[in-house]
Amino acid sequence: MVEGSGIAGISGRIGNLVFRMSADGVTYAQQAAGKKGPPSAAQQQHQTDFKAAAAYGREQQGSAEGRAYYQPYVQPARFGSVYSMALSDFSKPPQLLVVEADGYRGQAGAVLRVRAHKPCGVVAVQVRVLDKAGQVLEHGEATHEAGDWWTCATRATHPEAAAWQVQAIAWDRPGKTAELAIMLE
Repeated sequence: MVEGSGIAGISGRIGNLVFRMSADGVTYAQQAAGKKGPPSAAQQQHQTDFKAAAAYGREQQGSAEGRAYYQPYVQPARFGSVYSMALSDFSKPPQLLVVEADGYRGQAGAVLRVRAHKPCGVVAVQVRVLDKAGQVLEHGEATHEAGDWWTCATRATHPEAAAWQVQAIAWDRPGKTAELAIMLE
């Protein structure tokens, strides 16, 4: 800790020392970490992912459509920005929490419900009905309802034994996806 000296209040690196200021205004100095060789494959992947997220954040910040989409999610009290919200949104896929197919036994007109969540919103949900071989019997775009809920009505009738699984796929604005499947009883 460096108090009452000529370096109080500075931050950054000077030579082999790194200076940081804490939230309460106290300046700390510590020795800079040495280089440890080339980055691992995981570190390289993280760097690549972060560069893509940063590019997406800049793109959204620079477009009127991107600013309009992300501005409602910005929390000014937390020093947020469209860029930081877009970067955060890019970094995490949506969450599929529930797929409900109560009473569905292959009949047309059955309502399938999906609960998909993402702090900056889910933009699309697709529902698929699969047979035991994994072949798609039918698929459709779900309609957004209240909150995190989406619904999709089946259009075709399938023999009860044919419809074996209901699968949901959710997309967010950056194009990340999440999948969740349930087995039919």
